[in-house]
Amino acid sequence: MAVLIHTRHLARGFSLVELMVVLAIAGIITGGASLAIDGFRANDSDLAVERLRSVLEAGAERAAVQGRPLAVEFLSDGYRFAQPDADGRWRVVDDDPLFAPRTLPDPLSLGALQVHQRVPALNTQPAGQERRRLIFGSRAPHFDLVVLTGHGSELLRGQPNGQVTRIRRGEAMR
Repeated sequence: MAVLIHTRHLARGFSLVELMVVLAIAGIITGGASLAIDGFRANDSDLAVERLRSVLEAGAERAAVQGRPLAVEFLSDGYRFAQPDADGRWRVVDDDPLFAPRTLPDPLSLGALQVHQRVPALNTQPAGQERRRLIFGSRAPHFDLVVLTGHGSELLRGQPNGQVTRIRRGEAMR
């Protein structure tokens, strides 16, 4: 008796339709991921401005509570805090992570700083040294700091009571 063996031809690989579906799904996922990353960047900028507002308030409170001046120096790419040492020279604060030097995320940058009241003895700078410094003492200065964002600008307004208000697009935020 003869046994009939039936061989089956197995298809190997993917069809063109299957390949196109996988590529379309990969494209959608990649596009969604890039939009999410852009959203995170915008969120990073928003958080950085809010953090700066909060840390300026904390700096005013620290100076008032400790009875020692505390300066925030605005650099081209960020900011740092400093306090005078026993010899009266300003030293960067490195003992407190809250006041550690910070770099602003792109596209943020610091614009104009206008101090409405000055304490001349504390705000003088050595000749030839242009440094934007805001000094908190027993009473905080009244100031306006412009923060440039990728979509315009925001204003941080400091009051003598230490409160810093964030103003953007015509509305006041705390």
